[in-house]
Amino acid sequence: MGRADWIVVILLCLISLLVGLYFTKKAGKQGATGYFTGNRSLPWWAIGLSNTATYQSGNGGFVMLIVVFGLAGNWMWWASWVVWMPLVAIIWARMWRRMQIVTTAELITLRYGGTASRFARKTYALLLFCYAVIIIGYITGFFAKTIAPLVPLTEAQILLIFGGVTVIYTIFGGLMGVVFTDIVQFAILLIGSLAFFFMIVPQHGGWSAIVGKIHAVRPDAFQQMPPTPLIPALTVAMLVIQGLFFAGSPTAGDGMTAQRFMGAKNERHAMGGQLFNAFLALSIRTIPLIGLGVVALSLFWTKDLLQQVGPAPAGMKLLTDPAYAWGELVNASRLPAGFIGILVAAEAAAFMSTLSSLINWGSSLVINDFYRTLRPHESPRSQVITSRLATLLLFILAAFVAIFYVKGMVSWFLFINSVMVIFILPLSWLRFFWWRFNVWGELAAIILGLPLSILIWFVLDFQNKPLWQGTGLLFFASNATLIVVTLLTPPESKETLVNFYERCRPPGLWKPVREKSRVTQTGDPSLGHLLFDCILGTVACFGLVVATNSMFAGAWSVFVAGMITAAALGAWLIRRILI
Repeated sequence: MGRADWIVVILLCLISLLVGLYFTKKAGKQGATGYFTGNRSLPWWAIGLSNTATYQSGNGGFVMLIVVFGLAGNWMWWASWVVWMPLVAIIWARMWRRMQIVTTAELITLRYGGTASRFARKTYALLLFCYAVIIIGYITGFFAKTIAPLVPLTEAQILLIFGGVTVIYTIFGGLMGVVFTDIVQFAILLIGSLAFFFMIVPQHGGWSAIVGKIHAVRPDAFQQMPPTPLIPALTVAMLVIQGLFFAGSPTAGDGMTAQRFMGAKNERHAMGGQLFNAFLALSIRTIPLIGLGVVALSLFWTKDLLQQVGPAPAGMKLLTDPAYAWGELVNASRLPAGFIGILVAAEAAAFMSTLSSLINWGSSLVINDFYRTLRPHESPRSQVITSRLATLLLFILAAFVAIFYVKGMVSWFLFINSVMVIFILPLSWLRFFWWRFNVWGELAAIILGLPLSILIWFVLDFQNKPLWQGTGLLFFASNATLIVVTLLTPPESKETLVNFYERCRPPGLWKPVREKSRVTQTGDPSLGHLLFDCILGTVACFGLVVATNSMFAGAWSVFVAGMITAAALGAWLIRRILI
């Protein structure tokens, strides 16, 4: 990188810093509650853009998946996302907003009663805090590998430069600063990726030549959907099942996503924001990245292919690690002065947007579920100061994990997105849909989840076996454990259940509680209505991603069918739930 490139990167950091600092005064208006919920004033478009930016921890991850698995590699995350994203919009977004809470851990003392619920809340908050630390470590390691071919910085230096800027604007701006900085950063990463794609395609012979070269050496790479030799049908089935429950994941519906719902202006803004998020996250943000992945397919060979197919064909470079694919693609292209800086800035924007959301969310758990329960009468100003200190502490802990523990990016990608959360996923349905579920079932999921995930994936080495084996084992063990524990222990008191029902108005198996509550006419859709909406949303999202992938495979009839499905069913869904 030259001087012009570094100037561009520095400008990104300054812009992010200024946007975040702009919200310093607004962040502290309502104490810790306002600091972590944006004073409950977020509009739907800000929620959608911010959540999409939060998921985009690095462009290199998408390029890596396509280099390893071909076009079908997108289904390693699409398979669950096309299910959970519309379900969260239709069912969970409104409930998170109407409960008027600050963190998802706070739900526990609302849903259950007694000393056990207070212990479970703190334990769950600690678990989520650990998740935040692990995820930050992972995204930092990935970001370092992505830009390593361009910028010779260690994880420690990356955290000092980019992490330092991020933690400053997050500390002062709170959730409002995070959300609106996310929006600026999303624009940077999308524009930068699009410009890069259109700039390099002619340099490598044009799109037809790129596609022709891939067909000659890896004809299976354009298979649009699994199963493939590397992605068996059972893995896809397990990911779809996971998607049905992903509303209970700290990385999805029960984490940073839910935090923005709690900060929404109202329930409609929460639901609309999530639908907008689905459109952006599933398709719009991926289009230039899939294109870059296809170009990388024509240039690079991986160690896995070396073992399965044979030596790299003439003219193709062997990658020691597929995580380097994005950076090596930049090195293999002729770019004008300053443009590498734009690309590094786009990667940094993706990293910083996710990092800021994680440290704000993680510190909210420390303050709301530990500190405020111990010191409930603390002044709003003191709450905000302590919140900022907690944000800094989380960043320091995560930096330690990033530098010393995170290795092997593909394995960590699967662990973060699937394995780590699988044991607690049934909570998303059991908490809200079954009145009989109790705090002891909750505790079983909280205490056993992360240790068992680490044991199965790393200690017993399921990371080197088909994905469905490790995730399936954890998922079915979780369901059996939670239900058995619940049935062997007493139910929650009727008073606790009635109070929760009146506050949340959940659908599902609540008839004994509903009959004792003072809520008679809720105005909420019936369970059947909700399920039909979920089907509409899932099929619409499926059509959207099929259309997105088919563009790059040249399957234009499939593209048209997918777009018609997505547009028609998506419009019908919006009319049913928002208009």
